[in-house]
Amino acid sequence: MSEAVKYGYGYGMQPGDPPSHVDFLAFIEKVERAGFDSFWLDDHIVFRGNFLESLAALAAAAARTKRITLGSLVYLLPLRRPAIAAKAAATVDYLSGGGRFIFGVGVGGEEAREFEVCGVPKAERGARTDEAIEVMRKLWSGEAVSHEGRFFRFSDARQSPAPLTPGGPPIWVGGRSEAAQRRAALLADGYAPYLFSPSRYEKALEQVRRYADEAGRALDDPQKPWTPALHLFVNLRENENDALDNGAENLCVRYGMDMRDAARRYLLRGSVARCAERIEAYWKAGVRHFIFKAAAPAGEEAEHMTRLAEELLPEARRHVG
Repeated sequence: MSEAVKYGYGYGMQPGDPPSHVDFLAFIEKVERAGFDSFWLDDHIVFRGNFLESLAALAAAAARTKRITLGSLVYLLPLRRPAIAAKAAATVDYLSGGGRFIFGVGVGGEEAREFEVCGVPKAERGARTDEAIEVMRKLWSGEAVSHEGRFFRFSDARQSPAPLTPGGPPIWVGGRSEAAQRRAALLADGYAPYLFSPSRYEKALEQVRRYADEAGRALDDPQKPWTPALHLFVNLRENENDALDNGAENLCVRYGMDMRDAARRYLLRGSVARCAERIEAYWKAGVRHFIFKAAAPAGEEAEHMTRLAEELLPEARRHVG
């Protein structure tokens, strides 16, 4: 498994008026200048709030950045045909110069209307995702390939140009279920869940390893890096109670449901010193790529991103590297 600890920033447009395209692209540039290792976008077709098509937006980000890794967290793969997803992902990889894009995928399910509008039965989302990963990896070879599966069938199809990253960009799987853990172990190059405590993350990673061992797959092969990652909501208001209240309120608005219990259990919050201690606990549980997303009003996001970069990341690096 990948051992070097990395830190990313996840950006999600919030309900209300979306930022201008100028402000959006400028923010990505600020994240890169701030010193983060990666920048991530979430993905929805019809959902509360504002969502750009993630791969199109990441292609624009690739043209505006030079160093930072770009990723989707998570692209709702079962809502697209895999040939289209493969072409779009290969394009982001190409425009980034290769080696600078991570394709984070998931099955979705929070919003039934997304499956309705895309004409995909929700009950098939897991099986479609598994087969889509197989199809995409075939198409990323750059060769003429065929496929005969449950959902997708074609012969002698070739996509060009192939991704600049040999074999295509790394695929990370999001999700909290055992099915997601199995998918990450057998089909992917990393695992990036959210709303996990350190103890739950450690148990999930142990389950991933068991699935991989049973399949004869080595996750510690240095030639084929596999990354344990985690998506963490954060609120850096100094007073812990204020941070909890503010973060919980923001999550309730984002998800359109009561998220206060989830915030109490999983929100990274309060002082920089407290947050750094929590990050160390996650590191001990196995996390090697942290992806932070501000659970705060849109007007406070830039401040949170800057404090993360200037205050929390140096403290976290002192704790875990």
